Amino acid sequence: MVERKALLQQGTVDTSSNADRESLRASFELFARMSEDLSSSYQALECQVQELSEELNRVNHEREQQQREKNKMQAKLSGLLDFLPGGVVVIDRWGIVAQANPVACELLDENLVGSRWIDVIAGSFAPKDDDGHEISLRNGRRVSLSTRSLEAEMGQIILLTDQTETRELQRQMARSERLSAMGQMMSALAHQIRTPLSAALLYTGHLRERELSGQQVKEFSTKVASRLQHIEQQIRDMLIFAKGDLPIAERIPLATLFADLQQAAEMHAGKVEFINDVPLQQQLKELACNRQALIGAVMNLIDNAIQASAGNGVVATVIELSAAGHSLVVRVDYHGCGSPVELLQRLYREELFVTSKPNGTGLGLAVARAVVSAHQGRFAIESQEGRGTQIQIELPLVSGVAKSAASLKPSEQCIEY
Repeated sequence: MVERKALLQQGTVDTSSNADRESLRASFELFARMSEDLSSSYQALECQVQELSEELNRVNHEREQQQREKNKMQAKLSGLLDFLPGGVVVIDRWGIVAQANPVACELLDENLVGSRWIDVIAGSFAPKDDDGHEISLRNGRRVSLSTRSLEAEMGQIILLTDQTETRELQRQMARSERLSAMGQMMSALAHQIRTPLSAALLYTGHLRERELSGQQVKEFSTKVASRLQHIEQQIRDMLIFAKGDLPIAERIPLATLFADLQQAAEMHAGKVEFINDVPLQQQLKELACNRQALIGAVMNLIDNAIQASAGNGVVATVIELSAAGHSLVVRVDYHGCGSPVELLQRLYREELFVTSKPNGTGLGLAVARAVVSAHQGRFAIESQEGRGTQIQIELPLVSGVAKSAASLKPSEQCIEY
């Protein structure tokens, strides 16, 4: 009995030991699998770290390469900026000059970087009435100006081009061309002066006769005065054309100019129709001009139109504002024979003396173009042979000059105050 009990106890112990061994083996197997999984994960992590390190090195290398290229490009652009023949000014969003090349500093006679652009305008720019599409500086130079917004950086870039020497060279060349052309036309011009001079001498001879009534004396005196005035106009036109430069010292309202033109054309009563299309509230705008020369130029165009129309209706002279409202437009329209194509081509080539009249000199048209040019204006002619001609001149108003000066200031779209 005792032995049986001992055997049972021994069997129970063996069974318990087997169970413990199975449990321990299972634990070891689980630990081994987890170790293998952990090792695999660690190896995968090491691979990912290696890949990320290589990617990071590659990105850093590319970034360094890009930075080197940017630095080289920046150095190249800075060098180009310094050697540009024009002045370049970069303004930041606050209206402060962030960058300026040496030409800009030389043109404006100051170190620009760090200055407020509005202060630079006040200190360096001195707009004049005759500037036209250019702007005068206090040091006597004239510059053309263009601006562009820097949308990405919220600022502006301004390009200044020195036009002083160019304008002086153009003036000298134009004067040489005028003098050369005047030498070519002197014979025709002498004929133009001789004809009214002969008429004046003839009427003067009549005045020496004693048996004249008061009415005849008045009539002959009027004709003599008319011929002499014609000669005086021819001489004045020659002087204007020869000199080229006109003093633009007067500022007159548009209403005054219109009245002066009407008064000057009284001798052509019934042949000229003046139309004032300038709104009443705009007629106080001023035009910087040489009044006598400008009126004489328009009258030259009207005289030519009357001769060319040959009784085919009245000559319409219209004054109006340009679409933008910063310029005065004067149009002379008339019906007549028109101008042949070859004559218009000569005008487009800017030949000085162009005329379709057999005995004409073309001086009147040449003077009109010279006067318009002296006023910084534009001259255009359109003609259809057999139908008629339209001549248009456009002159900048004083308000337009003021706007050009105001445009130097940074725009509100690019500058935040």
